[in-house]
Amino acid sequence: MSARPSDNSSTAAVIVACLALFTDMFIYGLAIPVLPLLSATVDAGPAATGLLFASYAAAMLLATPVAGALVDRHGPRMPLLIGLFGLAAATVLFAFGAPFWLLLVGRTLQGLAAGMAWVASLSLIAATVPLAKRGPVMGAAMSMISVGILAGPPVGGLLVEHFGTVVPFLLAAGLAVVDGIARVVFVRVDHVGTDDPTGPLAVLRVPGTIPVVVVVLISAAMIAAIEPVLPLHLTRSFDTGPVGIGLLFGLTVLVGATLNPIVGALIGKIDARLLVTTGILVAIAGLALLAVGAQRWQVIVAMILLGAATALLSAPGTTLIGFQGQQTQPPALGGAYTLFNLAYGAGLMAGPAIAGALTGAFDLRVALLVVGAAIVVAGLAVVTELPTALGLSIHGEQDPRDRTGATPRG
Repeated sequence: MSARPSDNSSTAAVIVACLALFTDMFIYGLAIPVLPLLSATVDAGPAATGLLFASYAAAMLLATPVAGALVDRHGPRMPLLIGLFGLAAATVLFAFGAPFWLLLVGRTLQGLAAGMAWVASLSLIAATVPLAKRGPVMGAAMSMISVGILAGPPVGGLLVEHFGTVVPFLLAAGLAVVDGIARVVFVRVDHVGTDDPTGPLAVLRVPGTIPVVVVVLISAAMIAAIEPVLPLHLTRSFDTGPVGIGLLFGLTVLVGATLNPIVGALIGKIDARLLVTTGILVAIAGLALLAVGAQRWQVIVAMILLGAATALLSAPGTTLIGFQGQQTQPPALGGAYTLFNLAYGAGLMAGPAIAGALTGAFDLRVALLVVGAAIVVAGLAVVTELPTALGLSIHGEQDPRDRTGATPRG
């Protein structure tokens, strides 16, 4: 039987995993105010821009099962290094800025790198952190995603406005190098977990998991839908520059990141179905205001509403997917967060593809209203089937009683 990694090894592994997640989402956010404004992207049109953003998520989805197989066979180090090379190649291609097909290749490589890095990072945590301590560490890893995407858009907008479109991706390349050094130096031995062998399919079979997966998908699709189409609209309608665009997206993420722990603390005290329903209504309000808003302050309010909706959807989704993983025998946090990754990637793919195609065929107003209608239909269809999380204590731990109220033996 293999020995549990030492505390120092576990700490290093967690740092590497968090840095990998931060780097991926920082570079993802960095591209939001830059890619839609490149001449090659503008010339390609809204539908192609939506495809450009959706290609990231499509590649991420394709890479996720491959990464899972590599982790099972060889441990997390190999997919982490594969992801590193993909991310480095993507930043180089973005720096060229044209032609459009080259940007599409770069975005696809970035998505493949993300799929490898996300699965490997979460698996690395699962393999090195004991199950009893894994929940808070997984939460910290998820927080690094918010921090990365919060910093990315305003930094990208600031750099492109003052230094041009190449410099943001040079910064991304430098960060990728630092991330790569950490992956090579600190992940020297592949750790194989022994206390979490149950896979994502077992979690999917737990009653209530599919509705949670849908909520995670909606939370990602809602914001991803506006990423390829809103920057050009802001430039043409409000004369908003890259810095302003980056700050608007950063405001959305800041609101979401601020409210996320507050909403998370309410789970177990307030029915999760109420939180999600409120999130759906707030999302509709934000998208509708963004569609019809003719003044800058209305856009700002809309972005704040979308940030609040993100917290009201993603905090329950992220928490409940872990709770669902605890219901399998044996518990499967790793499998639960693989499902989270797949659902999040599906949302990132569907949102931009739908919004880009609708904007190209009609206009931004129609696109946002249709996306809002889809969120209502999908959200309200599953919200009544969500687990209420009444089995969670205020500290996020499972109640010792099962759902029937009986106390488990032993």
